[in-house]
Amino acid sequence: MVDHIVDPNLLAVIQSLKPYMNRQALQCTEVAETLLEVLASEQAQRVQEKLQNLRTEYKQTIQTARLKQKAAGKSDK
Repeated sequence: MVDHIVDPNLLAVIQSLKPYMNRQALQCTEVAETLLEVLASEQAQRVQEKLQNLRTEYKQTIQTARLKQKAAGKSDK
């Protein structure tokens, strides 16, 4: 299954409405489409992976610190 940021069917509907949009709505739609292209780029995917790795490392660090805290608390008793 392909991972999409936005359902392609929704994009098709929005694109089909473009001829009926006023200038501001059309500009907003074009900005959103460009943003989706940027987010789907290879560079953005790499950034997402690196952020996920940082999050995983952070969670492991927190978990380790909590385990050490519990162990220190038990040894105090």
